[in-house]
Amino acid sequence: MTRLVIAGGGTGGHLYPGVAVAEYVKQFGVDSFFIVSKRGLERKVLSELEYPFYEQSETPINGVSTLRKVRSVFMLMKEIGKCYRLIKKNDKILLTGGFVSAAAALVGSMKGAEMYLHEQNSVMGLTNRKFAGGCEKVFLSFPDTKKAVGKTLVTGNPVREMFKDIPVKEQMNKKILILGGSQGSRFVNMQVTEAAESLLEAGFTIRHQTGGKLLDETLAKYEELGVELSEKLEVTGYIDDVAEALKWADIVIARSGSGTVFEVMSARRLALYIPFALSADDHQLYNAKFAEDKGIAKVMTEKEAKPELLTGMMKSFALNYDNYKDALEKIETYKSVELIAGGMNIG
Repeated sequence: MTRLVIAGGGTGGHLYPGVAVAEYVKQFGVDSFFIVSKRGLERKVLSELEYPFYEQSETPINGVSTLRKVRSVFMLMKEIGKCYRLIKKNDKILLTGGFVSAAAALVGSMKGAEMYLHEQNSVMGLTNRKFAGGCEKVFLSFPDTKKAVGKTLVTGNPVREMFKDIPVKEQMNKKILILGGSQGSRFVNMQVTEAAESLLEAGFTIRHQTGGKLLDETLAKYEELGVELSEKLEVTGYIDDVAEALKWADIVIARSGSGTVFEVMSARRLALYIPFALSADDHQLYNAKFAEDKGIAKVMTEKEAKPELLTGMMKSFALNYDNYKDALEKIETYKSVELIAGGMNIG
């Protein structure tokens, strides 16, 4: 029986595409095993879904001290040894990026296992570039992915079933969802808190997910600005059911990781993206522009960001919703999991 080893992690952006593929290939009798990071998110998600997994120690090489690099090399050698025992020659390996995929990729090469790679972002990451050449196929989320190498196939970024078949809103109800992700974004939180009063006065309802660690400071900022929580303004650290929140929303304000862009696009919601200015190779900016070019999103860089600009963009979305609605209805989404499974000769 074929087993699929999915290696990658550190963020939901590396994990959730793998989960979507694992859920799809079940129907073909394929079991999935995950190699992930020790950051906790993967443990929570995979335990709930009852997938077996191994948590790997972090082995960062870039942007760390020389001493940390040396330590990482020794840790990586240790992780390679563990992966050597976990991975079998007849496994198919799907690399989803991040430092976690390195040991699995090296072991896969040593054992001659079938290896595949999925690049989530619009600029291929450093780890993925190193291993793409040794993969049977390289699956791309974006058609114009920069720095892409290997035998590429454009598949889009797999989203879980819960984000599919959400209908376009018939009318604009001025409901704004801020998605901070599990880590949250202090920059986005501050922009929203400072714009909140004018947004509420303009008739918007706000559901603000701050990220767990940033909840208290965001609530303190609202208090400092004299903006009271109410049925029109809900602030929370986490949102367990993001798909349900997207069904509620008319407009999303978020960073522009690939997973967020594709989930919001699949849910057919308008978005204002504020790309993380320090993302590697500026990939979040290119991710966001992909959606903007389809006429379903706007991009506001950190350099441009002002609360009054944010408010103006929300008002523009609301005033011109009929035009945006046409664009939302015309979105063509990729059958990503089917394309990736087919590319791996599964199904």
